[in-house]
Amino acid sequence: MEGKMFSEQTKTVLLSRHGAGIVSQYALYAEQELILRRLDTDKEAEIRVVGQLGNDGGLYTYGVAFLNPEMDLWGVKFQGMTDSEKVASRVLLQCSSCKTRETVEQSDLESDVYLVNEGIVRSCKNCGSSTFWKQATDEETGEPATVRPVSLPEVQEKEVPVEVLAGVATEPAPAAKYSARVDNRRKHVRTKVSFKACVRTYTFGDDIVACEDISRGGLRFKSRKAYVEKTDIEVAAPYSPGTQSIFVRGQIVHVVELKQERRYRCGVCYAKS
Repeated sequence: MEGKMFSEQTKTVLLSRHGAGIVSQYALYAEQELILRRLDTDKEAEIRVVGQLGNDGGLYTYGVAFLNPEMDLWGVKFQGMTDSEKVASRVLLQCSSCKTRETVEQSDLESDVYLVNEGIVRSCKNCGSSTFWKQATDEETGEPATVRPVSLPEVQEKEVPVEVLAGVATEPAPAAKYSARVDNRRKHVRTKVSFKACVRTYTFGDDIVACEDISRGGLRFKSRKAYVEKTDIEVAAPYSPGTQSIFVRGQIVHVVELKQERRYRCGVCYAKS
């Protein structure tokens, strides 16, 4: 926003049919347009910042989307979404400024950003600018409309060396009001995430769960399984079915029952090695 040009060599943390998750040392803003170049093939693509997925140690993780939806920068064959997953990806959003409502079918990256930030920045035709959109509420009860998280078959966790070119950035600054929140009270900084993990136990076998945050010392996830504290587990995070995953040993150290969601929130501490 200050008009400063920048270029940096960085890396991806996941690949998507629609874009990628990238790490940057700069504080970028949603809807900002950049140029992304693969260093191994020199292929370029114009991208926009969908939103922030997390930050840790002065580095920021962003979801970015191709401006050209037909762009194939990665050369990867992604599995398509099923009809039920497409239905689950539809959300009723409301502009926080003019209160306009729209039903939106979110991409995998938009779903990630939306879940992490409890809302998303997008263009509002009525306001004529980019505004913050949140889940619309029921007009009669005032309660939020039901929004189900969508599984992400069109995402692959993968690191690819890339370069961001001709980008305009702000000076690194505290996260904006719609940025991911990070809990700094623990020994290790926890970063908000939105990807799948696989928890392996003798009782439940392989359980595919939704990972909420992660740190060097452990992670937190939600599951429909009733885990108990001090249970020894093996966990792979992130996890993509059909790909080779690395499992590490850990222990369930905290369990909270979420009665309304009919799920359990579990805290995991990695085993010392």
